Amino acid sequence: MRKISLLCAGFILVLGTALYAQDANEIAKKVHDLPDGKTSYSEVTLTLLDKNGKSRVREVATYNMKDGTTDKSITVFRSPKDVAGVSYLSFDYPDNPDGSPKDSDSWLYLPAMKKVRRVSGSSKDDDFQGTDFTYDDIGDRALGKDTFAIIGDDTVDGRSCWKLEYTAKDKNAKISRRVLWIDKETYVTYKGEYFDKQNKLFKTMVCEDIREQDGYWTTGKMTMTTIPTNHTTVYEVKEIKYDTDINPSFFTVSALERGQVK
Repeated sequence: MRKISLLCAGFILVLGTALYAQDANEIAKKVHDLPDGKTSYSEVTLTLLDKNGKSRVREVATYNMKDGTTDKSITVFRSPKDVAGVSYLSFDYPDNPDGSPKDSDSWLYLPAMKKVRRVSGSSKDDDFQGTDFTYDDIGDRALGKDTFAIIGDDTVDGRSCWKLEYTAKDKNAKISRRVLWIDKETYVTYKGEYFDKQNKLFKTMVCEDIREQDGYWTTGKMTMTTIPTNHTTVYEVKEIKYDTDINPSFFTVSALERGQVK
């Protein structure tokens, strides 16, 4: 009888662990698939703060459009003059049928060189134009790049959250794992911690001004800080419009080259 009891207990433990992992996967998918409209347009201010408190401000416009199962996005720098016209185009795809990630297609236009260069998958962990956000951060990171686990519960700004751990499958990834605080009701992210390959805290993220606009959950402010350099980027949405008319031709490499998107 004791052996049977132990076997049953072991079975329940394994089953419980499997269900817990399944819940983590479902949560991650709901976070990834949060509705954000067929199209959207936003005007954003990026404030870069170094360890001495010196600041640089950049004005950015972003355009997004869903084209079937592909998420297309453009980020265009409007000011200051030294970065004005720099544009980033990205196509994010759903995972492959076997669950493996399908790399996004991305291009960066540098007006000073009058050239478009492709951004490779290995560069997606690089900082985006001197900010504390990476190319992956500003895009739609594929679910297949990570494994997921719920590692606890917490309360942030009065909201009950899961602590959801994302562990990179790529052992060479600069960020080995991320822990995000996910609202249990809305699936919106409230904060995050990013760890390097040595499992040391590398970056922190704080999300504020979270509100529902036009039926979509919107984060108005994100602050990302890189711990080793004590450098911070504050991402503030000044204006956002959902389901607005956007020219589909914007989302092409030729439009970047012609400076069509401003």
